[in-house]
Amino acid sequence: MIIALLILLLPSVVYIASYPASRWLEPKVRNAYRVLSGIIVFCGSSFSFYLAAYNGDQGGVGAYLFQLLVISSYVVLSLSLIAFNIFHRKKLKLNKVI
Repeated sequence: MIIALLILLLPSVVYIASYPASRWLEPKVRNAYRVLSGIIVFCGSSFSFYLAAYNGDQGGVGAYLFQLLVISSYVVLSLSLIAFNIFHRKKLKLNKVI
């Protein structure tokens, strides 16, 4: 039960903890990260909580699997935006040199 609670709360805690660290991202990328990650984390965790609370044992399994989907999509979004930010900075530096 404690592991399920940790899985449910982990993405929200990571999102809140990474919020100040996202300052190094470019402004447009930072806004996209904060909005999209917030939607994924909080809406996904809320839906998982709903599944676990109101759908019995099958809902608990569904909530677990959906929460794994939320965590993996959050990781993929974060890594892709970090990669995009790196290429975007290189593009901005290249445009300033020319």
